[in-house]
This record gives sequence, structure tokens and C-alpha cells, in this order.
Amino acid sequence: MGSIRVRQGRYQANVRRKGYATVTKTFTSREVAKRWIKSTEIAIERGDYAPRCTITVGELMHKYENEYLPNLNNGGDSHKWRVRLLKRYFNDLPLADLTPAHLAKYRDQRLLKVAPQTVKRDLSVLSSAINTAVIEWSVPLDLNPVSRIRFKNADVPRDRRLQHGEEELLLSKASPCLNRQIIVAIETAMRQGEIYSIRKSDINAQNQTLRIPETQDGQT
Repeated sequence: MGSIRVRQGRYQANVRRKGYATVTKTFTSREVAKRWIKSTEIAIERGDYAPRCTITVGELMHKYENEYLPNLNNGGDSHKWRVRLLKRYFNDLPLADLTPAHLAKYRDQRLLKVAPQTVKRDLSVLSSAINTAVIEWSVPLDLNPVSRIRFKNADVPRDRRLQHGEEELLLSKASPCLNRQIIVAIETAMRQGEIYSIRKSDINAQNQTLRIPETQDGQT
């Protein structure tokens, strides 16, 4: 069923049909809006309608941050800064117009500052957001453009270890709270997400042990 409402002097047409995501388009004329509603309803009835995704990348990342990340084990803390980085970079770019070329440009600019593995993790968050939008939010998108991006040297194992004096320098620059996290990470080799997931019930003070509820590979 179609409807029209006036917003800021323009006519916003909406078409709602069971089994389809709501389709919205704005016009300067009520008559043109009516014709669009009619043609869209006919196309849906025939099964010929292929809706265009209207959400921007910035809007997608905002929704992903607010609706998806809180459901992760650690509240998505390790992803939040990447989500905000992606949101700022792509901002008003329509998701439907996001191409591998856009992503390659982002990759190359980031590689001037960070390692390939870091950029790969950035884009894996974007890929997850796009997949979530398609599967859970009925966003009409045929292809996840992140799947077309290539990375060089992103999977090279890291063997970098702290050199003499680097731990002391790192701790001297960190805040008291971050200091404790750094010490735990160094002493236990735990990942950031694992540290953030620690609860009081996981600590056995008598035996001086810590139970890690779930590691990155799903082990406990």
C-alpha cells in the first residue's frame, strides 16, 4: 500500500508490501509521487521490482554500532573505534554506490599509517556490517564490495616482541587504567577482547588463577 506525506515542502512517497522492505522516494510534485507509487506497486505485483538501497555508509555504521555491537560478548568494544573511523571516512556515500575502488582508496591511504593486517581488520568490520544489513535488516544489496578487495602481506605472521626498555617506556606514557591492561596482556598473552571480557567470577584469588570464558578461537 502506498502513502504520501509532505516533508519540508517535498512529497515523500512510501510503498509498503508484505514480504518487501518499505520503499521510499521523495518528489517535488504530488502527481509524480502518485505515478511512482502506482508503477512501483505494479512492478512488485509482477515480481519485477528491484529496490535500490538508499541507506548511506555512515547511517549503516551508526545502526551497526547501536543495534549489533551491543549483542557481542564484550559489547563490541574492540570494534567501536573502527566503526567510528569508517563512519567518518565514508559518511554520506550511499551504500549502493560503494565500490571496490572506494575501498581500495581507503586501503591505500590507511596503509600509509598502519600495517596491512590493521586495514584488513577495518574492512572486515565494514563487511560484517554490510552482511548484517542484508541478512537481518532487509537492505537490498546484491554484492558485498569488500569481498572484491585484495590485500598484500596481510596474513604474514607477526614475530615482533618488546625490546629492552620498551615496556617501561610504554607504561610511562599510559594512563593508570591502561597500565593495568598492558601488564595483564604482557604477562598472560591475552587479547584485548579477552581482557575486556574478564568478570570478577572468573578470578580465583585463592589459587591465583584466571579463567578465560571464551578465547578468539572459541575455546574456553
